[in-house]
Amino acid sequence: MRASSGASKSSTLKQARQIARARLERERGTVVKDHAGRLKIALVYPNSYEIGMSNLGFLKVQALLNIHDDVVCERAFVEPAGRNRNKANNYPIVTIESQTPIDEFDVIAFSITFEADLINVLRVLDTTHIPLRDRGKNDPLIIAGGISVTLNPEPVAPFIDVAVIGEAEGVIDKLVEALLRDGLRNYKSFAQIPGVYIPSAYAPVYGDDGAIARYETADGFPPRVERGWNRDFAQHPNESVIQTDDTVFGGMYLVEVGKGCGKHCRFCAAGYVYRPTRHTNTDAILSAIERGLKLKGRIGLLGSAVGDHPEIEKIFGYIVERGGDFSVSSLRLDKLTDTLLANLAKGGLHTVTVAPEAGSESLRMKVNKVLPEETILNAVRMIGRAGPFNLKLYFLIGLPGETDEDVTMIPALVEKIRLAIVDTSRERGTLGSITVGVDAFVPKPATPFEREPFGGVKILEKKLRAVTRTLRAIPNVTVHTGSARTSYVHALLSVGDRRVADILQTAYETDGDWRAAMRKSAVDPAFFTDRRKPDGETLPWSFIDHGLREGYLEKEMGKSLAGKVTPECPPPGEECRRCGSFDGVCFTEKKIV
Repeated sequence: MRASSGASKSSTLKQARQIARARLERERGTVVKDHAGRLKIALVYPNSYEIGMSNLGFLKVQALLNIHDDVVCERAFVEPAGRNRNKANNYPIVTIESQTPIDEFDVIAFSITFEADLINVLRVLDTTHIPLRDRGKNDPLIIAGGISVTLNPEPVAPFIDVAVIGEAEGVIDKLVEALLRDGLRNYKSFAQIPGVYIPSAYAPVYGDDGAIARYETADGFPPRVERGWNRDFAQHPNESVIQTDDTVFGGMYLVEVGKGCGKHCRFCAAGYVYRPTRHTNTDAILSAIERGLKLKGRIGLLGSAVGDHPEIEKIFGYIVERGGDFSVSSLRLDKLTDTLLANLAKGGLHTVTVAPEAGSESLRMKVNKVLPEETILNAVRMIGRAGPFNLKLYFLIGLPGETDEDVTMIPALVEKIRLAIVDTSRERGTLGSITVGVDAFVPKPATPFEREPFGGVKILEKKLRAVTRTLRAIPNVTVHTGSARTSYVHALLSVGDRRVADILQTAYETDGDWRAAMRKSAVDPAFFTDRRKPDGETLPWSFIDHGLREGYLEKEMGKSLAGKVTPECPPPGEECRRCGSFDGVCFTEKKIV
C-alpha cells in the first residue's frame, strides 16, 4: 500500500511538472533565475493559469521581486486537476519556471483578487502538506496580498503570517529588505513597514452582542495599519511583462491606463481604496503600446475608468494609426464621442461594455451613478450610428435603497435601449446583439455601503427570476444572471470577521459545501450578512487606514439616503481635500468638508 501511494505521488508530481513545462514553453519574457544563495519566493495565484496570467498586478509583483539580486520569485497556479480536495492531496503544486514543488520555497505569497479564491488558499496549503494553522519555524512563511486582502484580511487571517495591505509596489522593496536582513519570522520588523499587517499581533475582543468591541494590539505593533501606495504608477504602467496566448484575453498585450475612479459610485471598492485617481502618463502608455504592437499586434487597455483618461482619444488614435487592433475593459456612456467610437470600430472592437447598474435614475442617484436616462439613450444612439457594435449591459439588484419598481425598470430601460439601437441602425441594415448581465449587490469594505446588509438569498432569487423572465421576452437580448447563493457566500467573505475563517475551513473540508459549513458554524453567518452594522460599531477591517478622513464614508451614506450626489473628483493637479486623500498623502484633520 505504501509503495502504491509513493508511486501515485511520483506520478502526479511528474504530471504537474509536465503541465508547468508546457506552460513555460509557450511563454515569452519569462525570467528564470538560479535558486542557489537566494531567498526563494513562490508567488501563487489561487486560481487557474489562464485567469492569473491575465492579472497585471500579479505579474508586476513577480517582476518587482525578481529585480532584487538576492531573490528568486517563481509563479504557481491551481490547475483544474487539483481543485477537488479528495484528489488535491495527491496533486502537488509546482512553479512554472523550475517546476519545483512550492513547499521547497522559503516564502509562499498569495495574490488574492476574488473572495471566491480564498478557499483555494487552503487548498494550496493542504495540497502542499503545509499546516493550515500553527505552523513551525521550518515551514514556509505565508504572505497574502491583493485587493481581497486589502479590503478585509480577517476571513483568511488565521491561515497567513503576513498580509500586504494596499498596492504592493509601495511595500515590496522594504519588505524584501526586512526579510533578507532580519529573517523570516521577525514580525515586529515587518510591522514597521506601511502596508504590512501581522494578524497574530491583533486579537479581536468581542462584546456581549457578538460584535467586535476592540482590537488588542501586541507591543511594538501599530494600532492602525496604513495601506501601501504606489507613488510611481504614472510613469510605469502595468503591462504584459510575460506573453502567452493561454490567458482569458487570448492574444492581447495588456496595458493599464489608470488606477482608481473619481466617480464615487458608492458600491465600488476600486473607487475608494485606489484613491486618489491616477492616470498613467500618456507617453508611458504609448511606449507600452508600441512594445505590445510589435509582440502581438492587439492591445487590451485596462482600468477602472478607461474612458476617463484625459487623452484617451489620442491613445486610441495612436493604435489605429499603426494598424493595430485593441479592446477596452469597459466604457462610460457619458464619455462616448463620435471620434472615440470611430476609432473603436477601426481598432476591431466588436462589443461595447457599459454598466448602468440600476434601472431607475433615482436609484442611480442614490449610488452616485450620475447617468440620466436621456444620456444613456443618446449614447446608445451614438453607438448605433457608429457601427454594428454588440452591446453588453451590467446591472445590480439588491442595492441599498432599492424598491420593487427599481427592479422592474431594469428590463424597461433595456427595451428603450434596444429600440434606440434599432432606430439608429435601420439605415445601415445591421444590428448588433445585446447581452445583459444581472448580479446581486455584495457590500464591500471601505465603501459608503460597508455597513449595509446583503439583500437576502430568497428575496434576491425572486428578483433575479422576475428580471430574467421579462428580459428574455425582449427580442435580440441574451440574459446572464448570477446566483444569489453564490453572492451570499461572497458577502460573508467580504464583510465577515476572523470567526468566518472557521466556516471557510469547514467549506474546504467538505469540498465547497457552504451550506453544510454554515450549519456547523458556532457563529450565525447572518450576523455578518443580514444586519446593518450601526455607526460606531467596530468593523473587522477598522484597523486599516485607507487614507479617508474620519466620518467620510458615513457622510456619503447619509447622502445616499437623501439621494444626493457627490461631484466627480477634480482633474489631477487640482487640490481637493474632500475625502482626505490627496497626492497619496493622508490628511490628518478630522473635519469633514
